[in-house]
Amino acid sequence: MTGAFEVQKKQALNKFLASVRVGDVDEPLLPLLELINSRREYYTTSSCAGRITVAEQAGEKREHRFLGKWHRRVTPEEVLSTLSPSKGLVWLLYEPPIIHVACASIQAAEKFFKAAYACGFKRSGMQTFKEGRFLLEILSTERVDAPVISEGERLVSEGYLAFLVEIANKKMGESQRKIRLLEAKFSLF
Repeated sequence: MTGAFEVQKKQALNKFLASVRVGDVDEPLLPLLELINSRREYYTTSSCAGRITVAEQAGEKREHRFLGKWHRRVTPEEVLSTLSPSKGLVWLLYEPPIIHVACASIQAAEKFFKAAYACGFKRSGMQTFKEGRFLLEILSTERVDAPVISEGERLVSEGYLAFLVEIANKKMGESQRKIRLLEAKFSLF
C-alpha cells in the first residue's frame, strides 16, 4: 500500500464520518460501508443504497428534475402525490445500489470485484486505475424506467402505476438482499 493511498483514505474517511454525522449516508448501506472502510486495503468514496424516483426529463441530455425521491419502499399514494403536469416526460424510476470502492492494489480490487459479482452486482467494474489506487464501481442490474406523463397527460392508470410501484419495491428488496449478501461475504475477507 502506498503513502498516497493512505493519505487519500484518511481524507475519504473524514468526509465519510462527516456525512454519517449529518445523516447523508443511506442507512441500509451503513454497515457495509463501515466494514469496507475498516479494512486496510479499501475505502469508499460515494454510494447510494438504491432509490425510487419520480423525475421530469428536462432537455435532451436526460437531465432530471426530481419530483419525488426515496431510498426506501414507497406507496402508490406517495408516487401519485408527486405527479404534476409537465411539458416533457415524467418517469417513474428505480435505480439500483451503487458503491464506489477504492482499492490499494489490483489484487484487492480483483478480490472485491469477484465477491460483488458473486453476490449479484453484475454491472460492476473498474472505473479508474492509477498507480496505488484502483476504483471499483459496484452496481446491480435492477431497474425500472417507465414514462408516466407526457406533455402534461398521464399515460398510465392508477392501477398500472400501483403495479409499477410494486415492481420498484420488489427491486428495492432484491437490492437490499444483495447488499446484505455482500456485507456477509466481505466480512470473511
